[in-house]
Amino acid sequence: MLRLINSSVRNIKIHAIGDRSQRPRNQWQWRLVLMVVLLGGLFGIKNAAADTSRNQSSHQAVRNSHIPVLLGLYTPNYLGLQRVIDRELRQVDNWAGKRHSLAGFFMDIEDSNPAYNIKERLEILRRNGYTAFINLDSTRSAAQIARGDVDQSLRKLAQAYADWSKQGSGRMAFIAPFQEMNIPGETYSKDPQNFKLAYQRIQTIFTEAGVAPGAVRWVFAPNGWSENAQHRFENYYPGSARVDVVAFSSYNWGHCRNASWKQWKTPQEVFESDIQRMRVMAPGKPIFIAQTATTSYTQSGATSSAKDRWLRDAYAQLAAMGVRGILYFNIDKECDWAFYSDRDRNSAGYRDAVALPAFGYVAPANLARMELSR
Repeated sequence: MLRLINSSVRNIKIHAIGDRSQRPRNQWQWRLVLMVVLLGGLFGIKNAAADTSRNQSSHQAVRNSHIPVLLGLYTPNYLGLQRVIDRELRQVDNWAGKRHSLAGFFMDIEDSNPAYNIKERLEILRRNGYTAFINLDSTRSAAQIARGDVDQSLRKLAQAYADWSKQGSGRMAFIAPFQEMNIPGETYSKDPQNFKLAYQRIQTIFTEAGVAPGAVRWVFAPNGWSENAQHRFENYYPGSARVDVVAFSSYNWGHCRNASWKQWKTPQEVFESDIQRMRVMAPGKPIFIAQTATTSYTQSGATSSAKDRWLRDAYAQLAAMGVRGILYFNIDKECDWAFYSDRDRNSAGYRDAVALPAFGYVAPANLARMELSR
């Protein structure tokens, strides 16, 4: 600022000496000239700062726009085998014309062989270009986990993860402890206070095992639905200091025969309000869809075109709302969720949906370094 003002004053002085007819005639005119120069300098600086701010915002927007929405899948079979990865991940990538970055699976915290089921499974996925999204579940209650009843098993699990991650080169996975803890159906469900204590206990044990902070992204992954206000997912949130990614599960059950209540829901009805709630609960945190799928069963019966349309609309909406990752449950379990199988029962709607430029692939080492926050 001083440099700009001094330069302007020097120019005035030179001009005044060089052209006598332009010199101010008295002291007040000199003061007026200096005031104009000073104000001009200040406005120039203000405008320059505004331009700089706009440019920085523009550059930030460009950086954010270069972060693609990550695609992920859950598969029917064990992802620690190359033949399964070839058939249920790579083959889907080739069919869809777009690579998936995330491979989701479920694992009990008392797994009998974490040395293999963590180290080997994560490593073979990584070699094939996939980052693991691990849902840690349990047959124990949240209270049992919180008070340390399964610490021995957790330490084995954490040590296996530490051994894998310490190999370096950006080894990282997403870990979601006790997914869908806010709905009935799991032994650890519907206990907000002990869930938060259990979540914290797992993180402490991982830290004690030597897992570096950057080697894991901790995910909070409730269900979007809850049976009453007491079990809304906000009541289970462990806090922003403990969570890297917020996520939720939500499905379109339609008129699937196993649906508790039969109603075809649009993507807006399935996702929008829960995304808005998560933004209020955890401002700035990246949002994933931890699990989603749709049936083809409408009120008129199985309709493949309805499923295709839902997939196109859902993925377009989620990309537009700034979701950072979507994991599709490509398994026919309660309903005909799968969009792809090697029996040629494939939904073109998914392939159309992920063709949008918003969706892209990120290799494991790059994803480990990437800042996903909005």
